[in-house]
Amino acid sequence: MIEDDLRGLLADELDEDVYARLIPVGMPECVVVQRMGGETARAGIRRAYYTVSIMGVSADRERAGQIMRRARNKLVRALPAKIGDTHYYTAIPLADGKLDYKTNNGPKYVAFVDMEVGASL
Repeated sequence: MIEDDLRGLLADELDEDVYARLIPVGMPECVVVQRMGGETARAGIRRAYYTVSIMGVSADRERAGQIMRRARNKLVRALPAKIGDTHYYTAIPLADGKLDYKTNNGPKYVAFVDMEVGASL
């Protein structure tokens, strides 16, 4: 799965814990990779284009943004790369934003960027 592949790629490059699919219950300071959708085979080329969200989570609003930007930059620079049987070509940032959560442990902030990731089929 693309989330697991990208999580493994980012985990080797970042100091924060990196999770795939869901933000952990306690919302610790971390990076989360989540697949949002995708499509296959543009113009007869056997490639898939996935929309992936890269999230930075922190109790500090500025820190969440820094975590997200560092993860985004690492992913853009790390590709192209072959992970398992899949060759990943590019990661293109599309749009970003921020979410604020009120939790039992105080406020938590999630900064995210949606990216289009091209991969071989």
